[in-house]
Amino acid sequence: MEIIKKLLLAGIILYMQSCSEQVQDRVSPLASPLLGSWGDQGDGTFRNPILNSNYPDSDVEPFGNRWYMISSKGTYMPGMTILESEDLVNWNIVGSIIDRIGWEDTGDGVWAGDLAYHEGHWYCYFIDFGKGPWSTPQLILEKSGMTDPTVYWDYDKKEAYMICNYHIKRRTEGDLYHIKLFRMNWDGTEIMDDGRLIYSEVGAEAPKIYHINDYYYLFISEWTLDKQGKKLDRRQIVLRSKKLEGPFERKVLLERDPVTGRSSCQGSLIKVSEDEWWYTHQLVQSEDSYEGRPQFLIPVYWEDGWPMLGKDHDGNGINNTIWHNKKPIHGKPVNAPQTDDDFNSPKLGVQWLWDRNPIDDKWSLTEEPGSLRLYSCIPRNLNKLYHSLPNKLLQRKMGRGADTVTVQMGTTNMVKGQKSGLIHIAHNFSTIGVEYTNFGKRIFIETPDGIIYEKKLIGEEIWLRSIAKENRVRFEYSLEGKTYYPLGEKVTMVSRGFNGIFIGIYSMNISGEGSADFRWFSYEYDGPKNKKLIVNK
Repeated sequence: MEIIKKLLLAGIILYMQSCSEQVQDRVSPLASPLLGSWGDQGDGTFRNPILNSNYPDSDVEPFGNRWYMISSKGTYMPGMTILESEDLVNWNIVGSIIDRIGWEDTGDGVWAGDLAYHEGHWYCYFIDFGKGPWSTPQLILEKSGMTDPTVYWDYDKKEAYMICNYHIKRRTEGDLYHIKLFRMNWDGTEIMDDGRLIYSEVGAEAPKIYHINDYYYLFISEWTLDKQGKKLDRRQIVLRSKKLEGPFERKVLLERDPVTGRSSCQGSLIKVSEDEWWYTHQLVQSEDSYEGRPQFLIPVYWEDGWPMLGKDHDGNGINNTIWHNKKPIHGKPVNAPQTDDDFNSPKLGVQWLWDRNPIDDKWSLTEEPGSLRLYSCIPRNLNKLYHSLPNKLLQRKMGRGADTVTVQMGTTNMVKGQKSGLIHIAHNFSTIGVEYTNFGKRIFIETPDGIIYEKKLIGEEIWLRSIAKENRVRFEYSLEGKTYYPLGEKVTMVSRGFNGIFIGIYSMNISGEGSADFRWFSYEYDGPKNKKLIVNK
C-alpha cells in the first residue's frame, strides 16, 4: 500500500549548512573547474542535462538567493536527496530528508515528493513513510494507489490544499489516473475532507500547482497511447482555470525529444524575475537509459496567458526541450554533485547511498582513521548475492560518456569466505575485488556469467579500477597504485527501469565475518567538477 506522509523541519538552512560542513581534507577545490559535454560550459552558457544522472521526481523551490531541489531515491538511503544551487545550472548535494525507511524487506521506499515553505517552516510531502532528521513523520492520508502529492496555500483566502493522483487500471484503454483535490488544515498536517475529483486522463500524474495572476496552473504528465494501448509519449501538460477546482482548459507543452527519442516532462516552474521564467524537467527512461532520469533546464515564455516551455523545433505546434542556452544567472562558480571521497571526515559524504537501511554496526569511519571500514554482511538471498547484499555503499553513475572509478582497498582484516571490492550494479552486476579463498587472497572479477580469478594478492593493499564507456565496463587492478593490469572482458550493464546504474563498494561473507578498509574513492567523468581527490596514484 502506498502511504502519503509528511515531515516538518523548522530551520532547514541550519540543517543544510551542517551537511555542507562535511569537508574532506584531500578533496580540494580546483583552480580551474573541469568542464564537460553537459552542464555549465564556463562561457555563460550551459548544455543540458544540468544533472546528467538519476535525479527523478524532482521539485525545486526558492529560498533567499538560492534554490533547493529534492529528488526521490526509493529504497536507497538516505532518501529524498536535497541539492542546492545559486544559478539553477550548478547543483551540489547538501543533505537528505529521510535517514532510513521504516521497514527492511517490504515497501518501495520514498518517492515523488513536494517541497514547500510555509510560515517559517519547510515541509516535504511524499509517498510512503520512514524516519528522518526532520520531525517525526505524520500520516495525513492513507489510500491504495495514491501517488505524487503536491500542496498549495492560498494566503488570501487562508486555505490550504493537497492534490494527488489516484490510479485506476483499465486493460483496454491504458492506466487511468484521477487527480483529486483535498482540503488541508492551515498547518498542513491534516486532510480535512474526502477529496474532490478535478481531472482524469490516461497516465495523468506528477501534478504541480501554481497561482499566477488570475489563473491556477496545474502541471501534469500524461501518456499518449497507440491503438493497442501501448505507451507512446509521456507529454507535459498544463491545465488552467480561474478556480482551483476547475473546470480547466488544457494545453500540451512538451512532447518527445527528437534527439534522444525520450519523453520530456515532470518538473518545476521557476520564477527568476518578473520577466524571466524557467522550467526543470526530466527525460523519461528508454531501454538504454542507464544514467537514469537526468534533469534539464529550459526557458519559459508566455503566450496568451499560457506558459510555453522550450521551442517548437519541428513546427508542429508542440514544443520540445532545448540543449544549449544562456545561463539564467551569470557569475556563479561551476559546481556539481559530490563524487570523490577520501573518507577522512567523521561523517559519511552526502553523495553516498546505502542499499536500503544501513546496518550501523557494520561500518566505521573512526576505527581506521582516514579509511572507511566495511564489515562483511550476509546476503539476504544466496541465489542473488550482490543484489540482496545489505550495506552496499553506492552513488549514481554520472552521464553517458567515458568515466573512470578508482578505489584503494586494504585487505588486512579479511577472512576466509569474504569478498570485497568495487561494484557496478543495475539489473545485472559486475565487480572486481579480492576473495579470501582456501588458497589465499585472490583477485577476481564476477558477473552473472561467472567468476574469473587472477593471481594471488601479494601484500595487503590493492587498487581497483573500472573504466566505462556508456554502459560497457572493463576492469583493471594495481598492486602499487601506478601500473594497472586488465582483468576479464568488457561487461555490458543493463539498466533497471529508470534507476540507471549505481557504482560503489561492498564487503560480503556468508559467515558475516571479516572487514575491508577503503582508503579513497575517485570518480572521473565527462561533466562539470569543481573538486577533486588529491592522492598519490
